[in-house]
Amino acid sequence: MNPLDLNTVPAYRQLREDQICFTFDDQGTGHRVLFLGNSITLHGIAPHLGWNRLCGMAASAVENDYVHLCRAGILAKHPDACFQIAQVSEWERRFREGQETYPLYASAREFDADVIIVRFLENCPSRDFDHETFRAQARALLDYFNPSGTAKFLFTSSFWRHPGDEDMKALAEEYGCPFVSLSDLGDLDEMMAIGQYEHTGVARHPGDLGMKTIAGRILEALDKNGIL
Repeated sequence: MNPLDLNTVPAYRQLREDQICFTFDDQGTGHRVLFLGNSITLHGIAPHLGWNRLCGMAASAVENDYVHLCRAGILAKHPDACFQIAQVSEWERRFREGQETYPLYASAREFDADVIIVRFLENCPSRDFDHETFRAQARALLDYFNPSGTAKFLFTSSFWRHPGDEDMKALAEEYGCPFVSLSDLGDLDEMMAIGQYEHTGVARHPGDLGMKTIAGRILEALDKNGIL
């Protein structure tokens, strides 16, 4: 079975609407970094899943999810940077009608990021995946989050292998931006939080080692490609 099929965390209502665009308490006036993601990036407290943190699922603490690790790494070099998350699971599950979800992300568009880390895909329905529609709607979404047209992008694959991985790689090439492959991590139990949560879907999300590895690969690519 594809590990993607074992992710039983619902894509619907992973966050309250007022949490979908999450702004850190930053005062920086330097590089503006936006993370586009899903539950791996930010999931709200969900007692019915046995999940009781507002952070990337399934880190053991807020500071251990990949966003906070990337943030710490970037701040070490650019202490005036500031950050925002746009959690796009609603767009993922409805990507064929993606523009209908845009009002949810208005404040992230207003953030007008300099750097956008594109780390989503897992909740896009994979059965009979429509590659052409996905690419078209993904381009439109990225344009929406880049109103000034000057942002630099970094793309990643899915954590679990997904038919859209090839499209993310193709989009990275199209935009002339780095692509970070992560899908090998979802094949490895040690990269997940197996045994730490009763809910199977939660437990198959990245644990601390998985989060650290994701962050390490992203930070390396940002540095290697001169993005930050």
